Amino acid sequence: MIRNSRLILFFVSACLILQSCRLWTNVNSNQMFKIPKDGSFQFDSLQMQPSEDYKIGPGDRFSFFISTNNGEKIINGLSGVSGIGGQMVGQNNNMMLDYLVRRNGTVELPVIGVYPVSGLTVVQLEDSLTKTLAKNFQSPFVQIRLTNQRVIVFPGRGQAQVVVLPNVNSTLLEVIALAGGIGDDSYSNSIKIMRKTKSNKREVYKIDLSTIEGVKDAEMIVQSNDYIYIDYKPRIASGVLTEIAPWISLFTTSLTLFYIFLRF
Repeated sequence: MIRNSRLILFFVSACLILQSCRLWTNVNSNQMFKIPKDGSFQFDSLQMQPSEDYKIGPGDRFSFFISTNNGEKIINGLSGVSGIGGQMVGQNNNMMLDYLVRRNGTVELPVIGVYPVSGLTVVQLEDSLTKTLAKNFQSPFVQIRLTNQRVIVFPGRGQAQVVVLPNVNSTLLEVIALAGGIGDDSYSNSIKIMRKTKSNKREVYKIDLSTIEGVKDAEMIVQSNDYIYIDYKPRIASGVLTEIAPWISLFTTSLTLFYIFLRF
């Protein structure tokens, strides 16, 4: 009986040792974008403004509005004048429709049909559509508005959000506020912004908003598809307790059985 008790204790001890080997890899394993501690990683130079205007690509959506006579009907509508001719496409009962850019970089628009748009900025697309529509309409006025501009924000532990940009000049501080601010366990002095470049690689910038000097960096203009990651404090103690709790329970149960065996 004593031999069996020793086997039980040996088995439990072996399990605890094996578990401790995996413990440190499991604790706070949900942390992302860790920087190597050897100093080999270098952050890119901070850009307060995007280096270029956003270019439309597959998966984007935009609203499309046309008015003839250089937008005469828009002005007349704002001033309350009615009965003056004009034509609008892409607007129905004051409800703007949006159109999806296909994988091949084209979009199907009313009146125009299938049209290539990938790689163009909003201004370039407006100019291109104006020239195309001028063949059939008198002095067309074209407006394009991107409707799915968004960034991914990780403001703290388990609080990731996709934030829709309210305008093309949305600042970093504005986006963080829309995501709920900086969490209690997050580092305001360690904010990483990852932005895709022309070569489809991402530059990584580091922002410190913990001091008043950081207010100028808070005015940084974010761009669609930016990743914003705020580092947070690792909960080592709670993580360790969570990992070893089942084994502590097993150990105490085994000890209880061991003393019961000794009594009998």
